[in-house]
This record gives sequence, structure tokens and C-alpha cells, in this order.
Amino acid sequence: HHRPGAMSRPRLTGGHARGRILAMAPPPGVRPTSARVREALFSMIGQDLSDQRVLDAFGGSGLLALEAWSRGAEVVVVERDRAALRALRANVAALSGVVTLCRGDVLQLVCGLGLFDGALLDPPYALDPQPILEAIAPSVSGWLALELDAARRTPDAPGLVLDRRRCYGGTDLCVYVRRGG
Repeated sequence: HHRPGAMSRPRLTGGHARGRILAMAPPPGVRPTSARVREALFSMIGQDLSDQRVLDAFGGSGLLALEAWSRGAEVVVVERDRAALRALRANVAALSGVVTLCRGDVLQLVCGLGLFDGALLDPPYALDPQPILEAIAPSVSGWLALELDAARRTPDAPGLVLDRRRCYGGTDLCVYVRRGG
């Protein structure tokens, strides 16, 4: 049911830029979040992210960052890979998006980036999500969404409680919220 090439250039699923297609396909090795998972994610954390400061910890194609921006968030994106960052920058520019791009390792940078209302984490599936959550959770005051390999057990996020875990094929979506928040 897909047009040829439609998969390589995903389109945004919501917000004011809904339906817009990314200008540049993600570079090889970047696994963009499927439209189904993105729709599920934003139905869990909210379609309106106005006045929220959101961290996209593993920028990749920029898809999650642009979905959040399209829904009104102020987004800070961290990406270590130069090619991915180039594609991300082109995708943001083509949509006249406004996001802050930081090149480097999120685990080293997160402490200097300030507090976030929410965080989007779609790390490479090969990485253990536990140390990533331990590094990022303290900087999050509201919610944290983690995509992970469905075969992995649910990691702990210090100070946050698991609100929901849903499975979409080989991908699981975990949404954590700040205790008492």
C-alpha cells in the first residue's frame, strides 16, 4: 500500500505542518520512527505541546523533533552523527522549522542543556537504554517517551514512573511521567 519511495521520505503526522514530507531521506543506518508509532506516541503525550520545552535526545532523521515542533514545542535536538545532522538541518530548513541543533553525545551534553518538560528518546536499539534514562531523566520535569526493541525489558527511569508501554511490531513505546506530577 506504499508508493515506491514513500517510505524513504516520511511525512509528518500532526500539528501545523501535518502532511508535509521530509526534504531529505534519513541517511543509511538511521531508523525513522514509523507513522503508526509516531501517531501513538503523540496520542499518549498529547497533540498540543505549546509552551513545552522538549529534548530529542537522538535526533536521527529529525522526525520526532519536527513532529514535536509541529505541535508547538520548543525543541532541542542532540545528534552525534555528522551525516544525520546534515539531513536533519536540511529537513528543518525545508519546513522553516525552528529547533535548536546540538552535535555531540547526549549523555555528555544533557547536564548543560537545562530542564525539559518532556524528552523523546529513540536510541539505536543496540544501546542499553538504562544508562541513557539515568542520564536524561533528572533533566525532565514532565514526561519521557522511549522507543526500544520489543525484546528488551522495561528499564527504570529515576524519579519517573512508567505510565504506559505499548508494542508496535518490533518496537515498544514506553512513556514515563514525573512522580506526583
